[in-house]
Amino acid sequence: MEVEEYARIAAAENEHWWYRNTRALVADLLAPWLPTARRILDAGCGPGGNGAWLARHGHVVGVDVSPDALAFVRARRPETRPVRATLEALPFPDHRFDVVVAITVLYTVDDDHRAFAELARVLEPGGALVVIEPAFSALRREHDVTVHGRRRYRRAELEQRARGEGLVVRRATYAYSFLAPPAALLAALDRVRRRPADASQPESDVERHALDGAFAPLAQAERRLLARTDVPVGTSVILLASTA
Repeated sequence: MEVEEYARIAAAENEHWWYRNTRALVADLLAPWLPTARRILDAGCGPGGNGAWLARHGHVVGVDVSPDALAFVRARRPETRPVRATLEALPFPDHRFDVVVAITVLYTVDDDHRAFAELARVLEPGGALVVIEPAFSALRREHDVTVHGRRRYRRAELEQRARGEGLVVRRATYAYSFLAPPAALLAALDRVRRRPADASQPESDVERHALDGAFAPLAQAERRLLARTDVPVGTSVILLASTA
């Protein structure tokens, strides 16, 4: 990811409705584990917004391959210990962390199978893993190019990955269902425009605050729904798995 995109994320992640709602969703999912968590891994930490709130529950290590991302963590998130590494080769012993969180990072790495195996490896017995990734290849669009996204996922695919690593799937659902129709339209428009993948100044979603007032209530309503049931479609897929 380019340093300009990290700067946009760093400026927006405290207030932007998507980041706030995603943190709330993760907190809901991890509610049974956070009270006793001591060591937490923020895998693919970016500029550090997730680690900042997770640090209220334990010691947070933030891993990212980008020195630009880790520079933001050092400058703005002293509660997170930054470590430069790839997800495919985490520099930690087995069973190191009580909680592992990976938000929109697997879709950017070269070997996502190896990265998922590493996330499972460092999770201690009884620990919990939360993965949130972009969903459905048909929704791929220019923002994916901006953040160097290589792929998108379906729910069954992440469930299969978790079970293949010996994890117990606690929850698997889509999210941000209300974004699926406009995302599909934007994806179709991108394909019509056929903008080259290496075009300068590709578009970013991060700075689009104009619709915060509409999207934030919809996200809150969906979060209440997700507390009771899964949703069948959305722009993100969520997996909660544990080692027991």
